[in-house]
Amino acid sequence: MRFYTSDETGQIKGVDVDSKVSLLEAQIKAAKKVKADAKAKANAKKGEVVVTEDNILAGTDVWNLHGAVNRDLAIQHMSASTWITGEPTLAVARKNGAIEVVSKDSGESLYTFNEPEFTAPFSIKSNGRTISDRRYVGLGVTDSHFVAATNMGEVRYQAYGEDEQSDAAATLLRLQVDACKMRVHDKRSSLFAIGGREQELTVWDAETTKTAGTTEYAKPTTAPIFKSKNVCNDFLDMRVPVWITDLQFIDDNTSNPTIAISTGYKQIRIYDAKAQPRPVHDWEVSKHPINHILVSHAKPELFFADNEGNLQLMDLRTGRIIGGYKGIAGAVKAIALSED
Repeated sequence: MRFYTSDETGQIKGVDVDSKVSLLEAQIKAAKKVKADAKAKANAKKGEVVVTEDNILAGTDVWNLHGAVNRDLAIQHMSASTWITGEPTLAVARKNGAIEVVSKDSGESLYTFNEPEFTAPFSIKSNGRTISDRRYVGLGVTDSHFVAATNMGEVRYQAYGEDEQSDAAATLLRLQVDACKMRVHDKRSSLFAIGGREQELTVWDAETTKTAGTTEYAKPTTAPIFKSKNVCNDFLDMRVPVWITDLQFIDDNTSNPTIAISTGYKQIRIYDAKAQPRPVHDWEVSKHPINHILVSHAKPELFFADNEGNLQLMDLRTGRIIGGYKGIAGAVKAIALSED
């Protein structure tokens, strides 16, 4: 089994895992070996731990596909797709505003687009916070287009072209500030959903949405395909705050999609665009803010991770927690499932 990771040092790495080797067993053996090495060398080298080949997890092979250590090129989002020629690729959105497409086979950079003025200094107040840096909150790619969104509500839908900096084939939308997540529909690359702090869930089609501008980001002059409404007031008749942290399209319907969202207030909600603007299901499933969700492609189940490093699985039909996954040492930054 092979999977790819990206990190804040700007590197894309590949990891090959032998399916016959238990990762848990390998981790335990590696940890014991590190402790033994430290104890053996404590007197001679004052506790310095030398990592050797024996410390590497048995049955795994980690290798660098693309990039060198450079935190100015930190990767904020990564998405898999195919290139115009059919070659499998990985697209990444970087801290400096670059969108780069890299070959999975060779690690060669096939395309780069640099977002103008992405790193230009600014400072605004939104929802009681000061925002002073621009970052990507979503990236979707196909063999002909990419969709990228920033926390400032700027969404770019652009075709790959000969002139990499050209806006001629781009749709540039300026939506609400303080966006937290954007995702693209798997079956229609121009269809995307976005939400954030005090920003309700909205679904847009970049190919049909009209704006007043052509070469600059501008507010849409047409309504979204779907816009959610906040849940009803709480038992004290007070407004419930909005904080969408992640979202996922559940089905293949592109005209009236069903969408799952997570919130910073510990809920999972399900929206059915055909039924009503308010959620059809609203479950509080965690003791901590939920950061990431992923819908299973095999069963009506959803994985979710909170800010304490807990990864759990729930039934989308009932909201019941099915189980959890132990052994995660740090924060969960992303979740992916094998297509098998």
